[in-house]
Amino acid sequence: MILQFKCERLHYLLNTHYVVNVYKDKLTIGKNDPPKYEYQFTLQNVLHWYVDGLKLQAFGIQHNNAIKFFRANHKDLEQLRIFCRNLICFDNLGELYKQIDVEDSSKVLDQFSHQTYTLKCLNSVQLQGQVSLLRSLNHPNILSIRECFQHNNQHYAVTEFLGGISLENYIAKNPTLSHLQCQSIITQLLKALKYLHDHHIIHATIQAKFLLYKSDLIKIIDFSNSIQSYKVDTQDIKNCGSILFQLYTSKLYNNYDFNTVANMLQANTTPNQAQDLILRMLFDQQFTVYQSLEHPYFSKNLNSQEKKQRFQNFQRVQRSTSEMDESEAVSQYIPELQTNKSKSLRQLL
Repeated sequence: MILQFKCERLHYLLNTHYVVNVYKDKLTIGKNDPPKYEYQFTLQNVLHWYVDGLKLQAFGIQHNNAIKFFRANHKDLEQLRIFCRNLICFDNLGELYKQIDVEDSSKVLDQFSHQTYTLKCLNSVQLQGQVSLLRSLNHPNILSIRECFQHNNQHYAVTEFLGGISLENYIAKNPTLSHLQCQSIITQLLKALKYLHDHHIIHATIQAKFLLYKSDLIKIIDFSNSIQSYKVDTQDIKNCGSILFQLYTSKLYNNYDFNTVANMLQANTTPNQAQDLILRMLFDQQFTVYQSLEHPYFSKNLNSQEKKQRFQNFQRVQRSTSEMDESEAVSQYIPELQTNKSKSLRQLL
């Protein structure tokens, strides 16, 4: 058992008092064993909330084609919310989030914690797919999901607020990146990919437009085509190779052959070890993320000639991501989170 607290179900004459027991995969409600109610933590189920005064006052579960609400101490309810926020979909939480940016409707403020988050619209397929994958992950270069809830027949994921712009836009604004920048970006990406592969997750569509860049930090933000698999997949590595190719050349990799890629890299004075790594990632079908991270590219310094060539070509635009136009930011339109509370808690109970 992870959590236990008391609750009550209000009736017109006498209230009924119960004990809530919270386990890793379910909660039970009852006076003794066996409990009267049992509710599984799955994304197919919904945990309903009643919010008043920006505090959780009651929770509700689906039972016999009806929603049954139970009142409890708001501190206990907040603990329940924290524990199961990525195990089950919530309802009636829109009141706790306030949209705070006219230009970016996806930017919201948690009115209880006063922390800023991002809202992302999801369909039912994305809810079952992306949230199921992401809820168990914890890596600095992978977008984290706080919780998901439904509002006006629409599913939302509440994610960490990042700001910044897509890596694709950043490369377009800064066509000549330094060797250290390229190395930092691909290192973060490969470490995130190694983490995913260690958890038997294949991303499948790693692209610069699905990576968020801010202050030299990279985040993978899209998992719409990701799958869980125990098979070794090399497409992720090839996609990382295409990104490293783009970082050094500022050009999209368009399924060029080996010689074309080699000539383009040399024409852009790409360091020798970077050329070798890119070619291996793009054309060696047996090359893994683990081999990539052990490549000499990450341990050997540039020779004097390479340093001179990179310095001569380095014309980075001195413009931070915080100065980028809002139109370049990665965001999504979110309808206004209006709450129409027409029934009192007693009426619901």
